[in-house]
Amino acid sequence: MSGFTCGWRVDGGLRWLWWGGAGVEAVFPTREGGLSADPYASLNLGLAVGDDPAAVLENRRRLGAATGLDVGRWVVPSQVHGTHLVEVGEAEAGRGARDLTSTIAETDGLLTAAPGVGLAVSHADCVPVVTVAAGAAGPVIAAVHAGWRGMLDGIVEEAAAALGRRGRLLGAVVGPSIGPCCFTVDDALRRRFDARFPGVATGAAVDLWECAARQLRAAGVPAGEITVTRLCTSCDGRFFSHRRERGVTGRHLTLAWRTDRAAAANGES
Repeated sequence: MSGFTCGWRVDGGLRWLWWGGAGVEAVFPTREGGLSADPYASLNLGLAVGDDPAAVLENRRRLGAATGLDVGRWVVPSQVHGTHLVEVGEAEAGRGARDLTSTIAETDGLLTAAPGVGLAVSHADCVPVVTVAAGAAGPVIAAVHAGWRGMLDGIVEEAAAALGRRGRLLGAVVGPSIGPCCFTVDDALRRRFDARFPGVATGAAVDLWECAARQLRAAGVPAGEITVTRLCTSCDGRFFSHRRERGVTGRHLTLAWRTDRAAAANGES
């Protein structure tokens, strides 16, 4: 067993779900502890939703300070609900962290073997998944944003398989996202999911968490090391929800990084 653990942490008015082990940490923040006003209250971390950019940047700074991963170490992609994966390293640290122009374009999954480089994926119902493998020179990690399109197209399995080619797969976590209690779809989409993942649809509802877990197992992640947090962003008011708020809401950033060097870089970019 690799010893991954999961639990709540609080610092500076912020609250986040923490998952870690094998030299890797991942954080899934709630919407608490930020500066943004309604409808983005309060820890909105998305720069592209119409919120005051100054508030978003302060929110990001606060999250970095609370978690120990300076915002200048984050790498943020510009997501398109696809399956494109990009490996990043020291040269990319800071891209997209403080602006939209430097994001990693048209990318929904990031991989890194670089210590202290934070992979960030944005979501407000879509499924964030972090996967870890034992690489030749330490852990290799992937963080993906899986909307329903990316889930059907296999982004979770593709990212895990990419890590598996680098070393033994150790574990993964499926973060807070819309649950089978709330993800209802039309009949055509339900049939597509049931064909791709037999049994994940119950009536009009689809279990995206189970879809992610199946892809992880198929790629070779040990079943006992897959953590499904089972926190529904649509049900739980501590989280932003695109569906609950009818498209006008903030965004979370899931962050994941290797911890075998000081992650806080004192503003380094």
